[in-house]
Amino acid sequence: MVYGRVRAIQDKIDEKPFNKAVGIIIHGDAAVAGQGVVYESIEMQDLKDYTTGGIIHIVMNNQIGFTTDPYQARSTYYCTEVAKVVGAPVFHVNADEPHLVDKCMEIAYEYRHKFNKDIFIDIVGYRKYGHN
Repeated sequence: MVYGRVRAIQDKIDEKPFNKAVGIIIHGDAAVAGQGVVYESIEMQDLKDYTTGGIIHIVMNNQIGFTTDPYQARSTYYCTEVAKVVGAPVFHVNADEPHLVDKCMEIAYEYRHKFNKDIFIDIVGYRKYGHN
């Protein structure tokens, strides 16, 4: 929905090179690795009728994927390996360092505006008080 909504806004204001309307999607670690819609969406990022000039993907990585440990949920080390499909940069940042998370967001925003490509921020943390 975010891709479609951002593109509709961009088309309505006839915006090129897509720098006024920016999409931000917040994923869970299991969702970014396991939902096909993530792959399908980033795979279409450069198609003329589908491009949004890049989306900023924020991955809230609690390293458990609802109830599954990473080694049981995917074949890759990082949940954000899907970003390699389009060569999107990925920042892995510690959730316990909010000033670094903020800095990564600034860099991601600047990157997206300069290159009009998707970018991922993998915020790695843990569930301090258990499941849910």
